[in-house]
Amino acid sequence: VLMEFALVRARPSKIEVLARKGSRRALAAQSVLQKLDDYLAACQVGITILSLTLGWIGEPAVARGVESVAAGLSAAMPPVVFHAVTFAVSLAILSWFHIVLGELVPRTIGIQFAENVALWGALPLKGFAALLHWPVRVLAASSMSIVRAFGVKPAAEADHSVTVDEMRVLLGETQERGALPLERLLLLENLFDFGSAKVSDAMRPRERIAYLSLARSWPENLAVIRDKRYSRYLLCETLALDSAIGFVHVKDLVLRADVDHAPDLKKLRRDLYQVQSSEMLEKLLKTMPDKGVHMALVRDALNRVIGLLTLEDILEELVGEVRDEFEKTLDWVTGELFSRAAVDANLATLDRRATIQHLMDRIKALNPEIDAAAAFAAVWERELKFASAVGHGVMVPHARLPELKVPLVAVGRFPKAPSQPTPDGAPIRLVFLVLTPLETPTVQLKVLQRIASLVTNDTLRRKLLRVKSDESLLTLLRTADTLLAT
Repeated sequence: VLMEFALVRARPSKIEVLARKGSRRALAAQSVLQKLDDYLAACQVGITILSLTLGWIGEPAVARGVESVAAGLSAAMPPVVFHAVTFAVSLAILSWFHIVLGELVPRTIGIQFAENVALWGALPLKGFAALLHWPVRVLAASSMSIVRAFGVKPAAEADHSVTVDEMRVLLGETQERGALPLERLLLLENLFDFGSAKVSDAMRPRERIAYLSLARSWPENLAVIRDKRYSRYLLCETLALDSAIGFVHVKDLVLRADVDHAPDLKKLRRDLYQVQSSEMLEKLLKTMPDKGVHMALVRDALNRVIGLLTLEDILEELVGEVRDEFEKTLDWVTGELFSRAAVDANLATLDRRATIQHLMDRIKALNPEIDAAAAFAAVWERELKFASAVGHGVMVPHARLPELKVPLVAVGRFPKAPSQPTPDGAPIRLVFLVLTPLETPTVQLKVLQRIASLVTNDTLRRKLLRVKSDESLLTLLRTADTLLAT
């Protein structure tokens, strides 16, 4: 029984890793797993022989012992009744030993230490199977012919592959046991999501594209270069992006011979790689480096320019945001908005108003200078007009305040969901209270987009719902913000 459950439970991948290192036991276990049906039949033969032997020899021996112990009762009851009672007691004792010591205990050990049991038991099992070669072959062939008649594959031929969703669950469980760092798990999450990511998911939208134009003077184009500090710029014939004819590299501008004179941008023009918005990023990650392409113009089905894609944009889908020396730094980073004092992983089951007030008090304690009453009034006024439940069990009440310079965020988690109506029917478990400066509406949009990207990741959301302490919740949010793709 021990070996039977170990063989069924053992992971072939783990055995293969050891076999590649030359482990004799692993090689033996690998050969057993490759002929699993035959060796399961050998296990069953052994189990049957031991069970029959136990019943044949054990029952009379136990019965005699019971009769000797209960000999004093034989005079108080008829012989037939006495023998029936002793038989029942001996059968119960024998069954207990058989079930507990012969089945339950070996099964538990075989399941819990499957690989170790398989490694140590493979060679003895092969020897036992060799001794009973023909009976085992007959039994295995008989069972396989029957299961094939029902359209079922033998155990050795069964498909043991796992889906991507199953891999996510397995990796999540591995991380929770401490065998995989959270950072590595989140990178793997990005990798899994990357397979379905399209150009439209990573590109820079049309309105954010900086470009040079032949219709502008050189000082005007130079002003664009000095302001944006990119290394490559689209080159357009007119002031319209749809007239793009190539791109200009800053190195070509710097390394030209007549650097003191206005350059002829058309002569410095390089060919521009173009892609469709529906193309898969996974394919471009291969083709763009192979062709030495670092930037591509994105067009839609009507051949209109809708965005720009760089190799950096693609890599950010895998490793999170990448910033260089020339990118303008913000006064804040999303991950730094989450503070220990403004995180509560164990919210009481309160109504919506009380929950927002509680998180507002957390923000006030951390930032005494803000007008908490006015901030709450702004949030609650918006909440009454537009419910902030966004699905996935998440609520994001928010408001823009005139006195703020940087965003403020408080986070709460309900151990037990309160009864509140939601768009998708999922009970509210996570609450993000967001306050942003009034004069910079794009800041609010950026914060809300980042929170949305965090909570829509299934693995991260499951982990957020399981945390027990404020510190764990804070660490999880900060780590995820750094590594998860936007």
